[in-house]
Amino acid sequence: MFDERMIRKEHVERAINNYLSGNFKHSPARSAFLMFNGQKLPAKFILRLAFLEATGEMVSSESFTGGKASVRVLKNLGFDAIYEKPQGNCGKRNPIKNARREAFKKVIARHWGNVETEKKFSTISVPDFNSLQTTDTTLWRILEEIQSCRGICVKGQINRKLAFDFYVPKVDLVIEFDERQHFTPPRAASLLAYPDDVELGFDRQRWISLSEQIKAGDNSPIYRDEQRAFYDSIRDITAPKFGLRPVIRIFEEDVIWEKETVDLSQAALKVLKQIEKVVNQ
Repeated sequence: MFDERMIRKEHVERAINNYLSGNFKHSPARSAFLMFNGQKLPAKFILRLAFLEATGEMVSSESFTGGKASVRVLKNLGFDAIYEKPQGNCGKRNPIKNARREAFKKVIARHWGNVETEKKFSTISVPDFNSLQTTDTTLWRILEEIQSCRGICVKGQINRKLAFDFYVPKVDLVIEFDERQHFTPPRAASLLAYPDDVELGFDRQRWISLSEQIKAGDNSPIYRDEQRAFYDSIRDITAPKFGLRPVIRIFEEDVIWEKETVDLSQAALKVLKQIEKVVNQ
């Protein structure tokens, strides 16, 4: 897993030399660039090469995200790096992802009525980290496991209400539509720390396996993976305590929802059966 703390200035210098003397295939940079002798080099790819120099491991491009984060890391090491705001949908979710979410929402609405998005509840929020050891030992143990994964502390705004992707009022159901960035080593660590009797609306072991396989990463800021893993844990653990049904999680790549028709595919029907099982509990 990518860890910017492993990279030193000399690793980046060797990465630059290797890049300029080699013939590497990579996706073109869109916004983050390392300026070197009048050339604009792909900042994120240079960091991948630098991490290879530091550790011997060539991480995948999805192991860390964020052009601004790449620029920050390079600047902190003394390099001239720039971030150029991309044209179009900057700062917005990929339109394909939006279409997939909207299509999924329509399918859910056909079966269970009105669906709200980004629903927040006053009872589900970021706890006070300093008192967590005495107020909620379950979340405390999960937090400890997350932070020990890379030795990075979770940061967050206390009492910030956490939103759920979808809420179905008719059946008091919350659904999280997990994209690849949710499947990280810290997330695997958090799930492994869940109590055996926790109520969940998804296959915990599969989510652990996906987290261990995908190993996504987001280093903007450096603690983002840990924070996301803990926030997901808060949702999972807290929702049933306050009268909601167990949290359902759907992996966004399991079904191409935007291509589904009225006659749903077997993959889509399998997801609906998963939801129906929780609704009927």
